Amino acid sequence: MAADNRILQFFPQGLRGDWERSGVRFDQVQEIRLRVNQPVRILSDREHRLPVIYGEREMEEIFRYLCHDSVYAYEEERKQGFIVIEGGHRIGITGELTAAGNGRFIAKYIRYMNIRLAHEHKGIAQQMIGYLYHTQKGTPLNILIISPPGVGKTTLLRDTIRLMSSGSDGYRGCNVGVIDERGEIAGAYRGSAMLDCGERTDVVTGGDKQQGISILVRTFAPRVIAIDEIGRRADAEAILHAGVSGCSILATVHGNCIEDIRHNAEMEQLLRLGLIDRFVVLSMDERLDRYFEVYDREGNRLCGRNLLQAPA
Repeated sequence: MAADNRILQFFPQGLRGDWERSGVRFDQVQEIRLRVNQPVRILSDREHRLPVIYGEREMEEIFRYLCHDSVYAYEEERKQGFIVIEGGHRIGITGELTAAGNGRFIAKYIRYMNIRLAHEHKGIAQQMIGYLYHTQKGTPLNILIISPPGVGKTTLLRDTIRLMSSGSDGYRGCNVGVIDERGEIAGAYRGSAMLDCGERTDVVTGGDKQQGISILVRTFAPRVIAIDEIGRRADAEAILHAGVSGCSILATVHGNCIEDIRHNAEMEQLLRLGLIDRFVVLSMDERLDRYFEVYDREGNRLCGRNLLQAPA
């Protein structure tokens, strides 16, 4: 079976032969791990070892290809340890680091890459959407999605944005503003969303959260502002600004449970002020099945552990 052409897009023409013979399918892959002089590892329903080994020259060639032969155009992103390419795919990079000023570092020799594929799983937020609205008013609540890395919080966030924007289950669609710093939510390329975030969604890509919220609040009148991966003091301040502007918040944060957030000095203020109305907690078992639970602001469970999947 030939490999999916969407997998081949990550590799230069001269390195596609092994992938064409592998039969790897794009929609089944979550991550592709490239390590210099080591076999490629693929994470899907389980970890797979591909008998393909890249040396230093091939690793550099792959990275240049992903950057469209314009490595310097991605310099600011590289200082964060990753780049985001067309389609919202995130490429983690590291190797030998060199100082880049202002206490930051950049990979000089790239020897390790983690290609995290952006997938649309439309409908996975459908089963929990009713918990995310005010019971009487039918308006969106302030929501925080808590999840360990790699469990699917950005995918769930994107589908929740889509449903809130377009309307679902009797809830009217509304204006949603998305702060997409790294281009992972909307898969923005040259400012245009490549992934479906709904028909009433406006996306700010590239700026920081505070800048994005200011732009959206001043000129786009969002009912909901969506933000991925908060965690710094500046993020908490940006959310407070959005909250006092009358917008509902839809955000994600790394963690395993609500207690993790309570012990996070930067996020604790949001909980203390009672800003968050609903907590959605994601988890994954040893079979890589994903689950969600929903809690109210006091930590009372509203929805028990359910398999996270789109309706049949």
